[in-house]
Amino acid sequence: MRYRITHATRYRYPATVHGSLNELRLKPRATPSQRLYSFQIDVVPQASYLAGYIDAYGNPASILGIQEAHREWSVTTVSEVGRVVVEAELPFDPPLPLIEARERLRGDCRPATLEARSFSQASPLLPELPDLLQHVGLTVDPGQGVEALGLQLSRFIFDEFDYRPGQTEVSTPLSVVVAKRVGVCQDFAHLAIACSRTLGIPARYVSGYLETIPPPGRPRLVGADATHAWFALYDPIRGWLEFDPTNATVPDQRYVTLAWGRDYGDVAPIRGVVRGSGAKHTLTVSVDVQRVEEAGP
Repeated sequence: MRYRITHATRYRYPATVHGSLNELRLKPRATPSQRLYSFQIDVVPQASYLAGYIDAYGNPASILGIQEAHREWSVTTVSEVGRVVVEAELPFDPPLPLIEARERLRGDCRPATLEARSFSQASPLLPELPDLLQHVGLTVDPGQGVEALGLQLSRFIFDEFDYRPGQTEVSTPLSVVVAKRVGVCQDFAHLAIACSRTLGIPARYVSGYLETIPPPGRPRLVGADATHAWFALYDPIRGWLEFDPTNATVPDQRYVTLAWGRDYGDVAPIRGVVRGSGAKHTLTVSVDVQRVEEAGP
């Protein structure tokens, strides 16, 4: 499956600002199941400097600076991404129970496991919450495997929490989400991650895009797509396994990965500072995920 993704973001300020500095994570990363064929970025007004780098989690990132005075600025990226099917080798052994998976993670010093353990701890947006599972109302069988845990979390959140845009924001504490039982994909991914870490299972936040298909008889609306978020759990035998609690499903070829990290703060598409009165800015985002024909041989 091949997609052309257009992601347009515009900031408007109430008064002139005299410069801005931003960090971007808008370039899809390459993975065993994902290939980046092309990537273009357009900034208005023209960037004074734009430098790319790879962050601590292997995500492509950029530093963007605009030094001239401006009342608004925009960045538009166009990515062409191919999703490929990777045939995973299923282990002959039965899944490790969670209690055994935790023990193996503690004693395994392989680089992949050491990296995964960094996703076991509390993070800036996901501090430790005592008795989280009890507050959520979730009972977990310690004899089940990591994959079963991911599926259970996805189904539980899908069934017990309401998807309501506008009820939460980036700064909303997870405890509020649990109390109100509402949120969006970001909140649901955070909740699953926090529950998994409580059980000693490494979990990471994944940001990206999801192809949306209109109902029968309805036209496809250009720009009506959005960024999406899901989570991944680390299995000592099978590696990282992804789950989408917003839709109670396992991500497939319709999912395009942008970046991953400990929580949303590590993978925010754009964050930055301005010199001037930019606190009450207006933000407009348009995302279009369009399936394109595969190139012939």
